[in-house]
Amino acid sequence: FAEPRPAMRKALTGLERFIVTPYTAKHRPFFFAERGTLPDAMAYAIATDDAFILGVLSSRPHVRWALTSGGRLGVGNDPRYTSKTTFLPFPFPHCDANQKKLIRSIAESLDSHRQRRQARHPTLTVTDMYNVLEKLRSGEPLSEEEKVIYQEGLVSVLKKYQDDLDTAVFDAYGWPHDLSDDEILRRLVELNHERAEEEK
Repeated sequence: FAEPRPAMRKALTGLERFIVTPYTAKHRPFFFAERGTLPDAMAYAIATDDAFILGVLSSRPHVRWALTSGGRLGVGNDPRYTSKTTFLPFPFPHCDANQKKLIRSIAESLDSHRQRRQARHPTLTVTDMYNVLEKLRSGEPLSEEEKVIYQEGLVSVLKKYQDDLDTAVFDAYGWPHDLSDDEILRRLVELNHERAEEEK
């Protein structure tokens, strides 16, 4: 669950790690932060150590949802991440133990890969890697600087983890793998309404 700032320290007590994402970011990456790290006002913490949650949050369905529902902020008009409009209304998939295990495994690999590449190349940022990944997916040629990022970040491996994660999460929802962004959002909104009716 996500916690507001005054209760954050208490919520994180006892966890060896927790999920964090920037409040404002061009892309929407989620990471594990180690115990003892207290996010500042520019980070949004989610008090769980479950890689299944990390995996779903990092997948295309949730990223599309977050980029649409979170609002915009700053000179670059970058997307924001909030409890009220983004995290709490998001309908997570109901899936079986094997599906959860697969999503956990891919999410752990994704998180470890990014951390290893940044440890090896301290100036490499996650934004750099995802900018290059975005260009790869669009088919645009890479600049010389982007080719360096591609090599340092092993962005082809990053792409494989992200693609595998998207496939696993689509399967968890029981959805086809080739849905458009608009169709993803339509299905998520419908699912959100169904869950709200169930809670009533």
